[in-house]
Amino acid sequence: MYLIDVSYFIKNLHVPNTEEPTSDAYNELEVSIDRYVRQFLQLTLGSELFFELNSYVIDGELNSSAPQIWLNLVNGCNYTNNGINYTWKGLIYEEGLFKGSILAYFVYCNHFQNTVNSVLGQVAIDPKNGVVINPTSHLVNIWNEFIEMYQGSCSSSTKTTFYDGVIFEDYFQNKTNGYVSYLQFLRDNKADYPNFEANVINFVNSFGI
Repeated sequence: MYLIDVSYFIKNLHVPNTEEPTSDAYNELEVSIDRYVRQFLQLTLGSELFFELNSYVIDGELNSSAPQIWLNLVNGCNYTNNGINYTWKGLIYEEGLFKGSILAYFVYCNHFQNTVNSVLGQVAIDPKNGVVINPTSHLVNIWNEFIEMYQGSCSSSTKTTFYDGVIFEDYFQNKTNGYVSYLQFLRDNKADYPNFEANVINFVNSFGI
């Protein structure tokens, strides 16, 4: 595991045949977690910041004595920007009995990028039979949910701004409810995470386009 484990893959992120820790599917998911969580952090933080964060990850978990900037990034925090209070839930979080993570969504999409959940496609089981679901449609929905956590909800309107001298068409303004996306958190706290590499990613539709 790396920051997350198989227990984060529940509800719409459920991976079939991972109920037994000795199963091949369980082991394959663990490998994907180790690979793709690191990949996400390397791509969005850059090598220097990832190297620093990784130095505080012991046996897959962030050390509680890590600097506050890494505790904030992983576990979430409240912060103030331009006199307004915002909340970043964190790369991992718990709400009651529910465990959530943007990392689990990224891993799930990459884990199934070139596969389906069964020979016939992803299968939803009810007490009497199985119903075949279009795996592409499901993966697109998961990907778009990941994008919302990554950069905010898609809006029909845009706002053109400049960021580090580069034109930025902001389709993803999501500060109105007080909760911010991963990208917004990094942008608002650039002093703590200088030279991060995260950029805007495009949504896709139900046809995967």
